[in-house]
Amino acid sequence: MNHTRGLMSSAQALRHIFITPIRTSRARFFQQSRWLELREYRNPVEKPPINEAIRAPFIQVVNDEGDLDPPTRLEDVLESFDHNEFFLLQVQEGDHDNLPICKVYNKKKVREYEKAKAKSARSTKVTLKQIELNWAIDAHDLSHRLKQLSTFLEKGRRVEILLTTKKRKRNPTVDEIKQVMQSVLDTIREAGGTQTKAMEGEPGKQLRITAQKNN
Repeated sequence: MNHTRGLMSSAQALRHIFITPIRTSRARFFQQSRWLELREYRNPVEKPPINEAIRAPFIQVVNDEGDLDPPTRLEDVLESFDHNEFFLLQVQEGDHDNLPICKVYNKKKVREYEKAKAKSARSTKVTLKQIELNWAIDAHDLSHRLKQLSTFLEKGRRVEILLTTKKRKRNPTVDEIKQVMQSVLDTIREAGGTQTKAMEGEPGKQLRITAQKNN
């Protein structure tokens, strides 16, 4: 029992990944097969029970083909697999007409799923950073801003670089515009980044460049 306590939240999430549509002659359950894939557990307040926590002497198990096995004693099912490698999850509650539906899950697949999900979550939670540059910026300030750009990109941040003109500032020369723009693009490339969408705006006026480090 100690092997499986920490897997309850994982098991709850995995019912959407590993439970395939269940084919059965029981009409009521057949109508709910897609409900198992798309909906939350019937009682969202409680986590679905696993192993000995399942409160039913008899259950039906979803087999590898996606079919329902005949009603089986819970204790017989629990004795049929290695608890170090697998656990039994109740995927649908029973009622006065039907037995609870359960499925055996592989712990290794649970862990692999958790790692993949965590990696996906990290990649989607990318913080957008913004850096604003004046086309007529002096060399010292430009160097400082480019170091910021490089640091943000190397940390995996998505960066929006806004190049613009400042009120009460002199107009930039054509060479300054070219130099600033090329310096930004070179910094993105050297930091292992790439533009995530097309530039917006016009060089010398207002131009927006969005970049992120390549995965």
